[in-house]
Amino acid sequence: MSRFVARTFQLRGRASRSEYWWWMLVNVVVLSATQLLVPALASGRTPQPTLSIGPFGSAVFADIELVNVYLTDAPSSPVAAFSLLIAGSWLVTTIVPGFAIAVRRFHDSNLSGWWVLLALIPPGPFVLLLLATRRSRCDGARFDTR
Repeated sequence: MSRFVARTFQLRGRASRSEYWWWMLVNVVVLSATQLLVPALASGRTPQPTLSIGPFGSAVFADIELVNVYLTDAPSSPVAAFSLLIAGSWLVTTIVPGFAIAVRRFHDSNLSGWWVLLALIPPGPFVLLLLATRRSRCDGARFDTR
């Protein structure tokens, strides 16, 4: 995590698999705690996740979505509301460093950092997770800082 923080705004260079996945673990834990766990404990209600197939309105997949969590109203507890505020702040604060470490991770596997833009299209984040598992390649040295 110290390398993640030290190289927050650096797009050049490479990030090892461990550097990237430790960041992902911390990010998932913080977001899960602030968006699901704390609001559920504070309000006494648990979110109701649903498993479905995606927002494509075709006849075959009508009204089927991938995992969504539905809460019918705003959090009733100030603790839950504060936790959601913390989650939003975390997302805003870590969007640029998260983007930078993803670019460096792709550089390490000898892919261009432009691949990160796949996250903007619907199946893109899943493809990016698969690409992030690629092993380091010697050819990725071309992205090292000069």
